[in-house]
Amino acid sequence: MDSQSYRDIWEPILQHLSSYYSETVVNLWFRPLTLAALNSTAAVLLSDNATKCGIIRDRYLDVLEQVFEEVFGYPVRVAVIYQGEEPVNVQSVLEAVTNGEELPSFTGSVPAPGSSRPNGTDSSAESAGEQDSGSSEAGSSLSGLFSSDSFFGREYTFDTFIVGRSNQMAHATCCAVADNPANEYNPLFIYGQSGLGKTHLLYAIANRVRENNPSAKIVLVKGEAFTNELIEAIRREQTSKFREKYRQSDVFLIDDVQFISGKEATQIEFFNTFNDLYEAKKQIILTSDRPPKEIKTLEDRLRSRFESGMVVDVQPPDLETRIAILRQKAIQQNLSIPNEVLNFLGESLNGNIRQIEGVIKKIGAYAGLLHQPINVDMAKEAIADITPGKEPLSVTQDKIINIVSAKYGVSASDILGQKRNKDIMLARHVCIYIIRSQTDMSYPSIGRLFNRDHSTIMSSINTIEKKIEEDSQMESDIHDIIKEIKNM
Repeated sequence: MDSQSYRDIWEPILQHLSSYYSETVVNLWFRPLTLAALNSTAAVLLSDNATKCGIIRDRYLDVLEQVFEEVFGYPVRVAVIYQGEEPVNVQSVLEAVTNGEELPSFTGSVPAPGSSRPNGTDSSAESAGEQDSGSSEAGSSLSGLFSSDSFFGREYTFDTFIVGRSNQMAHATCCAVADNPANEYNPLFIYGQSGLGKTHLLYAIANRVRENNPSAKIVLVKGEAFTNELIEAIRREQTSKFREKYRQSDVFLIDDVQFISGKEATQIEFFNTFNDLYEAKKQIILTSDRPPKEIKTLEDRLRSRFESGMVVDVQPPDLETRIAILRQKAIQQNLSIPNEVLNFLGESLNGNIRQIEGVIKKIGAYAGLLHQPINVDMAKEAIADITPGKEPLSVTQDKIINIVSAKYGVSASDILGQKRNKDIMLARHVCIYIIRSQTDMSYPSIGRLFNRDHSTIMSSINTIEKKIEEDSQMESDIHDIIKEIKNM
């Protein structure tokens, strides 16, 4: 791909960043960057200013990666590299980023980030420019206490959230909380599968609160980032700053709170933060991919607090809602998509809204870059790699067995066979548990697949259920395997 093609790709990224930040911020931090390399999972941006490069990496990388995903419809890991007098081997950097490697050797004089990237920290251009970029705390996840209004994507509002029967209750509850924080439903716990709009609702709450009360102290953080920030605060001996950041907020929003389960120190800190905020009558909103009772390694005292307020779920959208979402996403992309194409896509796609967004962007790329007419044949081509048709049960079984065999380093034939060493038996138990939970196969049917009776199948499932209760890593492994199965 030539440099002009990269410039053509970079321009819509900059336009999308404008929905997050003011034009001043975009022109100061992002427009001087050069998109130098791109593949299906990674991108390399070059900066000619070492100081700005370090600040962008520390403060803005999360948002850059989010915008790349929103534009392309799939996750992209972004590296921002200082291009000094010595030329950078861009392809080596791209390969390293693609492989998930750390990048300090490619950064020239740019200091490597000292902590996890910020979630919910002050990200205004003015405050970033005034900080001493050479300070050991510059860009730290603890620098800046509260989210600026530029952090919340402007497109994530209640007006742009498509309401249907599957999410009506969650939407109404979130609106009530946003309009009257800490006086209606506190805490609010929203759960549902990935990609159904939980994060959109969180951002919509934050945007509505900011609109109603510009001085409100809002913190929005992911569960994993909360854990990482705590670890960093302990390492830097800055736990007082950490507590100040969270416990002085007026509205505290945490996305994917299930990630704190099984982490003792994090749960203790979160419990104390929760109590301080609740007793001070501050609003708490949490999201998870499962209800509190199903987060196996969550402390009982936290589970009871999560359940003490309002618990609402978000279900996959029905056909009418999917078509409405498709229509809205098309409008946002300035695409005119015929009704028969929208109907076809609505019937073909599942309820994952990120997937729907990705398909619309892909159709837009076909229409704009390849000058193809938007019709059902194009739509079929656009979704061919994500919806190859409903898989027969045998394919689903094979997929589960193959993924588990790769995870545990044993062969599929051993999993289905009679060997009883420890590793093979664990992989077999996991396969049986996942097949039972992810298909409609009965115990006898699974028994026939594994050449065992139904009581042995039940015993395998009980074994894994017990391991999940006792070992948070097992719960995480099962969750990751199921996620990989669904994404294939």
